[in-house]
Amino acid sequence: MYTRASLRSGDWGYLQAATLTAICTLLAYPLSRRLAAVNVVMVYLLGTTLGALRLRRGPSALAALLNVLAFDFFYVPPLFSFDVEDVEYVVTLAVMLVVALVIAELMLRIRHHTEIAGARERRTAVLYAMSRELAVAADAQRMAGVAVRHLREVFNSAAAVFVSDAIGELTLLETPYLDYATPSVDAHIARQAAEGGGERSSGWDIYVPLQAALRVMGVLVVSPDRASGGFVAEERQLLDALAAQLALSLERALLADAAEAAHLAAERAALRNTLLTSISHDLRTPLAAIAGAGGLIAQSDHSLHPDRRVTLGRLIEQKARDMSQLLSKVLDLMRLEFGTGPLRPEWHSVDDLVSLALRNNEVRLAERRLALDLPADLPMILVEATLIVQILGNLIENAGKHTPPGTTIKVSARVQSHARPATVIVVVEDNGPGFPPGDPERLFDKFQRGRPESDVIGVGLGLAICRAAVRMHGGEIRALKSPLGGARFEIALPVATAVGVPA
Repeated sequence: MYTRASLRSGDWGYLQAATLTAICTLLAYPLSRRLAAVNVVMVYLLGTTLGALRLRRGPSALAALLNVLAFDFFYVPPLFSFDVEDVEYVVTLAVMLVVALVIAELMLRIRHHTEIAGARERRTAVLYAMSRELAVAADAQRMAGVAVRHLREVFNSAAAVFVSDAIGELTLLETPYLDYATPSVDAHIARQAAEGGGERSSGWDIYVPLQAALRVMGVLVVSPDRASGGFVAEERQLLDALAAQLALSLERALLADAAEAAHLAAERAALRNTLLTSISHDLRTPLAAIAGAGGLIAQSDHSLHPDRRVTLGRLIEQKARDMSQLLSKVLDLMRLEFGTGPLRPEWHSVDDLVSLALRNNEVRLAERRLALDLPADLPMILVEATLIVQILGNLIENAGKHTPPGTTIKVSARVQSHARPATVIVVVEDNGPGFPPGDPERLFDKFQRGRPESDVIGVGLGLAICRAAVRMHGGEIRALKSPLGGARFEIALPVATAVGVPA
């Protein structure tokens, strides 16, 4: 943790210097009876070195001076006096003082550089940890929570974050998932800091503008611990670095939201244009048929044969039903993709769902051969029946529309127990002409038709609806080439388990 202890010490350092001299004197006393006085000097030099490791420059210099005076007073004849009988001792004391001061200065410089390196290392670690968390934060509120938590842990300071909108209005972000106290903030001072682009203060509170490349993204409010006396220079540098990092992250989130909004707008425009083009193209044919049939029925100059009138009426009915199906598919896709309603799953058997889908497409399958392979031991699945029947119905309808009479359409199912979770694979395949050239997966795109020049009515939404509905159930659908020679669609649905549900 980044602390102030390595950057600031109190005046009690001078008392420590005097205590260190006393300790050196006590240690040197028993040595003075066995060693010469010059050797005793080493004890005091050792004390000077140890003092320089812990004390500031002033107390270290005092310790060096006190050590020289103590050596002169206690161990240089005449004892217990500052007088010096022998001139050699004057030289010894002078050299001792110079050496002690040089050692103290060198140790202080080494310690200073060590503290700077340690502070830079801690600063880099804090910035790295914060940048890593900001990189995965999804929105401005979570970014503010990351910043507030780091400021609390690093500086033991309460913090709050204002964010600025496009017109410069500030909003205080709440961090409900943090239990840290929020400082009392002044919105007026925060607005001044954001508009002026400079730091403001109110009592102990500091208002730091979050200046990014484009504009001021907001204001960071920090309330330091009053017992600490505020921030020192190294801490201010770290605070500015954290504020700059938060500003860049907020700007990144803003640009990401803008890019996402632009992408969605472009996608909506492209979807609207494609929808209009496809629907206008596919509605023109049935509308023309309806208009022609209605015009013939409305002629009064001659009466139509009843059989002819019935034929025209059925034509109008069929074309109107085709148009209704086109619009229903568009609405179904919008409902599935935008999630306008939750799933209402119930337990159903696969053969019941397949039977219902086949029953709904009896007319389409009238001239095709049908083959079923549904084992009796298939488990029940938890699905919304209407959606699954719609998926199977779309696939069966496609097989009927895009294959010639006499084609075999096969519906089968099996359990894939080795998958996690276990899945039921439902397959709809045929021995018709198969897929058009290209990747079959593109058929699941919106408004993608297998053969654009085909006269089959449709806007290319059936398979897109199938994929959206399958994924709502946690499954997947894919298109493959069938071993029968035609098209093959595989639907994988997870097998949910519940107590009391029969196999």
